[in-house]
Amino acid sequence: MLQPPPEKPAAPARVGQAPQPLPALESGILVREEELGTVRAQRLYKMRCECGRSWFELELPTLVECPACRRLCLVSA
Repeated sequence: MLQPPPEKPAAPARVGQAPQPLPALESGILVREEELGTVRAQRLYKMRCECGRSWFELELPTLVECPACRRLCLVSA
């Protein structure tokens, strides 16, 4: 009597490789799993002095010294 060949065990997932997509369902939707990453956002404030010099700051200060004319300026948003 002939026996079917034994099924190969599924290969373990390797780090750094994209997961294999699962076969499409009858509805035509493709299902797959992926590792979720994170993104960090930063606000960037553009400062502009009365003398015409502009620069960027990551924080919104109340008082700032202009790097060009060295005047102390009150920041308004």
